[in-house]
Amino acid sequence: MLLTDNPIPDADGDRFGFRAHADVLCEAIAATEDLPLTVGVFGPWGMGKSSFMKVCQDLLAKRGLPTVWFNPWKYDQKDEIWHALIQSVLTEIAQKLEERRLAGDLALRERMAGALDTVRRLSQAAAWLLARRAAGPLTAGILTADDVNSAQDALTEPGTETYLHVNRFEQDFADVVGTYTDGGRLVLFVDDLDRCTPDAAITVLDSLKLFLGEASCVFVLAMDYQVVAEAAARRFNAEHPDEARGRQYLEKLIHFPYHLPGVSFEAIVRHLQGKITDSQLSGSRELWELIEVAFEANPRRVRRFVNGLNLTAVTLRLNPDDPPSRRLLLHAGTLLALRMKHPGFFAALRADPGVWRRYDDAEFYKSDLSGQDAALSQENPGVRRLLAAVAHRREGFDFPDPPTPTEIRLLTQVLTVTGGPPNGGAAPAPAFTPAGATGEGQGQ
Repeated sequence: MLLTDNPIPDADGDRFGFRAHADVLCEAIAATEDLPLTVGVFGPWGMGKSSFMKVCQDLLAKRGLPTVWFNPWKYDQKDEIWHALIQSVLTEIAQKLEERRLAGDLALRERMAGALDTVRRLSQAAAWLLARRAAGPLTAGILTADDVNSAQDALTEPGTETYLHVNRFEQDFADVVGTYTDGGRLVLFVDDLDRCTPDAAITVLDSLKLFLGEASCVFVLAMDYQVVAEAAARRFNAEHPDEARGRQYLEKLIHFPYHLPGVSFEAIVRHLQGKITDSQLSGSRELWELIEVAFEANPRRVRRFVNGLNLTAVTLRLNPDDPPSRRLLLHAGTLLALRMKHPGFFAALRADPGVWRRYDDAEFYKSDLSGQDAALSQENPGVRRLLAAVAHRREGFDFPDPPTPTEIRLLTQVLTVTGGPPNGGAAPAPAFTPAGATGEGQGQ
């Protein structure tokens, strides 16, 4: 069983307690009178920002509020991102207006036809601004190829109708949103800004200025605050980024900062405990202690760890005559966590398997590390804490003593297959042979 990183699709799929918080935010979005409004949903990578916004989108839809979802990281060029954002909104509006036009009476059909004509002009203005033949595929049927060509030709004809619509874009867009929402509000969710390149992320934020003048819109932007603030700082001065100026840029753009509520580790355990396929590990206190120390309450990182552990356990069972012991499986989990969190230490451990035991002894005797061991600890902050958490002499837990060199060689070979090369691209280990699963110290 492999777990995906996909966000939950709706409020009914919430497993981490987001709904109660999302209800509060959605109530505020629905009740706010002074529009447009920009909400920043802030949280580190992997903490569930996309899932939280999917819950919000579902709750708003149940209130009858129209929404649009946009993922800027799918577009790698700055002007493509800018254009795709605009065309995504216009396409969604055009589709719904056309549905209402076809289903309405004569007066409604005329009203919708007028709004659709404005949408078409807005789309053409956006294509004119882009002035690239790549615009065609992004217009999703609002414009034909001839329309785009005409818009590009208009670049050399100041004063034409297309050029005038560039200047009227903000007001025309506000009018279309008003028709589309019947005087209500449109909520635009922009996800994964922190997955974009710095220039692309800032391009998305800058492009919102086209909408922020008059339209009755709420923009909900998911981002790692620090990542995007640093991108803004580099935008103003690439050689000497001014972090304060980057933060000021976001503060001016974001009207309401919403810091994503943390997911409890207990909620992660409830959700994922049944996803661990090996019976020796599924209810292990020691395994979940390792996971909490290594990954805290980051749902995405824990899911990735569980995927790797499940594949590793299955691989170790390829030899039915020598099934892996609990000891070996717990060591596999620790090595997987080391590979994910501290790839440099993982690579060093492959070269010198005795380093784990020396760290374990230093923790028990409260002594200092020396030489290469001390340097390795400095290069991999946090690794000593992780190994201390799984120490076999730690009270209250039943962790096995450090693995033998034979066990480490076996497990690092398996993890190279089930989790990718250590240290971000080191040469792969020799091919894993299931019959080699017999090794010293495995029978505990």
